[in-house]
Amino acid sequence: MSPPAPSARSGTQSIERAVHLLRELALRGARGWGLRGLAEHCGLDVATVHRILKCLLDEGLVQQRASDRRYLLGPMNFELGVSVHNRAGLVDAARQAVRQLARKFPRITTSVVVRSGDDCVCIARAGAASFPSVASAIREGQRVALLSRLSGMAIVAALPPQQAQAIIVRGRQQLAHLGEDFLARAQAIVRASHRQGHVFSSGIVLHEVNSLAVAFGPEWAPIGSLAVSAWCHDYSAEALYAMLPHLREAAGLLAASAPEV
Repeated sequence: MSPPAPSARSGTQSIERAVHLLRELALRGARGWGLRGLAEHCGLDVATVHRILKCLLDEGLVQQRASDRRYLLGPMNFELGVSVHNRAGLVDAARQAVRQLARKFPRITTSVVVRSGDDCVCIARAGAASFPSVASAIREGQRVALLSRLSGMAIVAALPPQQAQAIIVRGRQQLAHLGEDFLARAQAIVRASHRQGHVFSSGIVLHEVNSLAVAFGPEWAPIGSLAVSAWCHDYSAEALYAMLPHLREAAGLLAASAPEV
């Protein structure tokens, strides 16, 4: 995601930049960012980023790891998140949904993500597929770009075409490190799945991994998605796709548990 455009009011611009830095720290996870790397990545000068990070450190929204001086999200983010009372029902429903699917279908990984701008955040995960790729198993609490995972692609595919295309365009910069081939595959999946309410990948997104994801939420305004993945030797494409009715049923319950906007 490109840095926010300059604002007419310096106070608003500082807030926009601070939020942008927090998002990038969230995407980075436990790896964290060094000062210069974060500044370069966000297209900001080092002095500006250092000044904003110092303020965020003082407020507990950012912390600095002693061993390597890299910046990470701070504990205040968790504390604020706990206070968002109207999301508790959705989180509980998501955890119940993934556990039920994992019990019913062994050797799968199932997860629920919710949309956050051009990213999505995993709020529940269960199961243990036998594929070895760590990248295939999103972690609870992990924040990733929408177009980097099939679960996010399901959300994009359920958006109005203009909104979906705008995310694809912005994703070219955000996911440039994954290569043009990956972005082309993601775009093809989104376009082929438009308005279907689900997306499917037979080893297209991740080699030898079959995945299926169903978006949930109001029409044209998906809140999140429910996904299952399995190693192709455990579940053929046909066997995994046969789970679609189960995912649709669970997605309906998740939509009912989502907070009203």
